Amino acid sequence: MYLPLKTVLLFLTLYVLLTFQNVQADETRLVLHWLPQAQFAGYYVAVEKGFYRETGQNVTIIPGGPDVVPADLLSSGQADFATMFLAAALERRIAGIPLVNVAQISQHSALIIITRKKDGIRAIADLNTKKITMWGNDFQLQPWTLFKYYHINATTVPFGGSMELFLRGAVPATLAMWYNEYHTVLSAGYRESELQPFFFKNTIFDFPEDGMYCLLTTAQKQPKRVQAIVSATQKGWAYSFNHEEEALDIVEKYMLKAKIPVSRTHQRWMLKTMKKLVTPENSQDPFGTLNKKDYITVTRAIKDSGFTDHAISYDDFVWRVPNAQ
Repeated sequence: MYLPLKTVLLFLTLYVLLTFQNVQADETRLVLHWLPQAQFAGYYVAVEKGFYRETGQNVTIIPGGPDVVPADLLSSGQADFATMFLAAALERRIAGIPLVNVAQISQHSALIIITRKKDGIRAIADLNTKKITMWGNDFQLQPWTLFKYYHINATTVPFGGSMELFLRGAVPATLAMWYNEYHTVLSAGYRESELQPFFFKNTIFDFPEDGMYCLLTTAQKQPKRVQAIVSATQKGWAYSFNHEEEALDIVEKYMLKAKIPVSRTHQRWMLKTMKKLVTPENSQDPFGTLNKKDYITVTRAIKDSGFTDHAISYDDFVWRVPNAQ
């Protein structure tokens, strides 16, 4: 049995087109700074909806966690792009890793110190000599900057992956994220009137947090690739906020794959809170902008606190596609 010539030519054309598309797609590894959850909905949605693929990028997401240091994966060549807190990225850059900010996703700090009013902590200064649970690695610079400013000598306790120490009263204070652990505490039965949370966004330490980074060499040699990743990520976040339930379905798929317990209510809280951080009301800055005043505030605070005597200029740290600034 012979196929008509037109049919054979059609199959050959489709094969060539599909093969060409697969060859052209850049294999890109993106490491996130924490485990799968709605904090990263925009990235997972961009993968699942094909937004990265549309720009010629075949993105594989590497989940983070307490033992994952994204900057190290960048410098070792194990990842092409990474998400990090701004303060952590600055610290790594000053330490010698030539990374650059290609998009600032979160425009405000979501970090909180949660305390109970019954423990007599009514002001930040009352944290002096108190025990506080904290994450390790890249998550410590911001709180330690605040402690130094307020002359707080806190006793830190390793964060064990849950809020149990705080919920059981074993510690009077804990670090938390507005989009995550704060809701966990409320869901455990605490009333907001019983708590005394200190939101970093309401202090001079309102450091923008989640941003996207790559090595300077990647940005200089492959500007179109960087632009493609940023634009597809923007599309992923916009889709997530406009199609909330579908975005949550996608996030939960990755959480289940990573064997992480899923609470739809909690993830919905997280996504709604992320929207306030990524697209804050009254903001005039385009998506991905790292505001220069915010950058100066962060660098000055880190320097004044004695963590470094060296500063990186805004223009050296923030990279944008030429003629697209």
